[in-house]
Amino acid sequence: MFGYPKAASEVGLNGSALMARVGLPENFADDPDSMISLDAFVRLLEISAQESGRSDFGPRAAIARGVPDYGLVSLLLREEDTLGDALQTYIAHLHHHCNGIYIELDTRFGKPFLSFQIVSDPPSIQVMEFCACGLVQLIRWLTGADWRAEAVCHEHPRLLHTSIQSNFFRCEIRYNQVVSGILLGRDALARKVITSPEVLRRQAKLLIAHTLGGASDQFEAQVARIMNLQLHDSKSGADAVAASLGINRRTLHRRLANNGLSYSSLLEQVRRDAAKRLVEVNSIPLAEVAEAIGFSSLSAFSRWFQGSFGCRASDWKRKIDSQE
Repeated sequence: MFGYPKAASEVGLNGSALMARVGLPENFADDPDSMISLDAFVRLLEISAQESGRSDFGPRAAIARGVPDYGLVSLLLREEDTLGDALQTYIAHLHHHCNGIYIELDTRFGKPFLSFQIVSDPPSIQVMEFCACGLVQLIRWLTGADWRAEAVCHEHPRLLHTSIQSNFFRCEIRYNQVVSGILLGRDALARKVITSPEVLRRQAKLLIAHTLGGASDQFEAQVARIMNLQLHDSKSGADAVAASLGINRRTLHRRLANNGLSYSSLLEQVRRDAAKRLVEVNSIPLAEVAEAIGFSSLSAFSRWFQGSFGCRASDWKRKIDSQE
């Protein structure tokens, strides 16, 4: 089972009734290769946190679940040689299990940063906390229980209850950050994965890759993830995005056009999603939100936000706050 019933019971909730309320069957986690509604799971965690009065319900559910079960993909991860290889494989196959969770591994600044973004309606602090715990559990399963991150970063403010997370992560937890993710150690990606002998790994990878079949076209999602990662850099553009994909600018534009998209329209959507997410779930000043999504000044961001959403960012923020 996926940990929710145990976590619900620990805080005095009727987990079965709450799952039914959001439209999730009790046995939905019995098949790790099945897909569920991310929005339904987000609502489940939020309702559980509200009704139990425990702001740490998301971490409780993740820790009770244990190591995330990704079915065949889990086997594939254990057949990689290093943590870096395993994380790249994980990112490439995540779409088999969930649409709406985006993971990116940034190695540009010496210490790798494993960022995560969850696109749900409404946005949820609980699922972000759940995801952070899940990523740390996955890494420990791959490399050993002694592993710890240098820091865990969250976009949202500090929660009322944090002792469970602190004991679990055993590292610094930073709140009110521009990006959510796990700051890995400088040499973390070179850590060896706890795995089987090489000859068995080769056979297992062939079998698993054949069983999983070819991945659906994830080009649009890949481009969007890179755009999101580079939003803060106003000098970044199509050339930088194309280089990150190992292609040239013309190929980038052509492949987007084949999917009925343009670079500018996709970038605008990524910027809108990022702005909405940061304004709604983050207490950082609007000037920092503006900088995070590539605007050189608060005034330019304010004009863009007004044109994109039909109201001022401050008004949007107040509306969201009044609903909580």
